[in-house]
Amino acid sequence: MKIAVLMKLRKIVSLSLVIFFILSIFQKINIFAYAQSQEEEKLKEELRKLQKEIEMLKLKILETKKSIKVFEDMILMGTLTGTKITIYFKNELKDADIQEISVVLDGFEVSSIKDKSKIDLASKQDIIIYDESEAIPGKHVVDVVFVIKTNRIFKKTLMYEFDVEKEIATQIYVKTEKAKGSAKEILPQDIDITVRSEKVKLIAK
Repeated sequence: MKIAVLMKLRKIVSLSLVIFFILSIFQKINIFAYAQSQEEEKLKEELRKLQKEIEMLKLKILETKKSIKVFEDMILMGTLTGTKITIYFKNELKDADIQEISVVLDGFEVSSIKDKSKIDLASKQDIIIYDESEAIPGKHVVDVVFVIKTNRIFKKTLMYEFDVEKEIATQIYVKTEKAKGSAKEILPQDIDITVRSEKVKLIAK
């Protein structure tokens, strides 16, 4: 009787070991499958990111092509229509130091001034930061970007939309000054950039 019970116990233990072994194998398979699934998800996420970057790159290429076409039209038609853009700058900041001025017209950088003596001259009078340009009639966008040094260095940008008319010169006046209510020109919000424009009839020679 005892021997029979012992044999049954041995069978149960053996069966339990077999079941445990099988379960451990299944567990390893599940872990591997989960890890594989995680890797697949990670790979899919990377592919999604890559696809998004490719789409963004396509858009940038398309925008660049459009900008090049606009620029070509500006060169071709501008001469025929006699349009002209001149941008002036006056600096009324006392504490802040302007280190660089960039002018971006319709997505193209058309001027970059780093000459300290020329920038300093803007404290005394209007200086020309962009001239001798011809543009097709219609709407245009100019960005004037300033690199400013106080107790830190930061950029401050003015974006201005304007219309160009046939045989009319557009004169844009940009000014940097201390913001109202600011004690000193330290932070970007302590500095204001104002803009105004005038239209001047071009006289044919």
